[in-house]
Amino acid sequence: MPKTIKDERLRWILPIINKEFKIVEVAKLCPHSKRSLERWVSVYRKRGLKALEPKSTQPKSQPHETAIRIKEEVIFMRKKTKLCSQKLHWRLKKNGINIPVRTIGKIIKQEGLTRRYRTRKIQCKYIKPSLKPGELVEIDVKYVPHKLNSRRYYQFTAIDVASRWRHLAIYDVQSNDTALKFLHEVIDKFTYPIQAIKTDNGSIFTNRYNV
Repeated sequence: MPKTIKDERLRWILPIINKEFKIVEVAKLCPHSKRSLERWVSVYRKRGLKALEPKSTQPKSQPHETAIRIKEEVIFMRKKTKLCSQKLHWRLKKNGINIPVRTIGKIIKQEGLTRRYRTRKIQCKYIKPSLKPGELVEIDVKYVPHKLNSRRYYQFTAIDVASRWRHLAIYDVQSNDTALKFLHEVIDKFTYPIQAIKTDNGSIFTNRYNV
């Protein structure tokens, strides 16, 4: 595969140069236009392989380009006074040099003379609200890893977020009834009144979960 643009162009025009195919035939397969193929063939025959290298599209001259003398004056005054673009514009205008503010800003930026401001990073300290026992109890259920006597069992777990008190129970059925039964066990065994319960979106918790 070609690694440069010159190699890519040469790859398409070589069959034409060697008279293996015509330009019309190559143009049907080539992703480039027929006019490009004709131009590449022409410059290759006139100046050889080097002519296939792409030329820079950057303009060589700018009719309205700022004079070098004015640029040097802007850079000199910026380094000496540390003034902003607007104030440099006013001062240069007094000296008979009328240059737009935006042009001064571009010159300062190109020369790396822009002012760098230090920004203080605001560090936010998040305070975790303290909970009292019973304010939030988390209930979850998971499979017991291995079957016992070819039967699947389920472990229900309740944890109090504040005190980390926990209660576990094993059931052979995972249903709304077992979830309610486990909840009643937790309410009876926990010494504090339960104010809120947190569960996942399992159907055994969300499907008519009423005490």
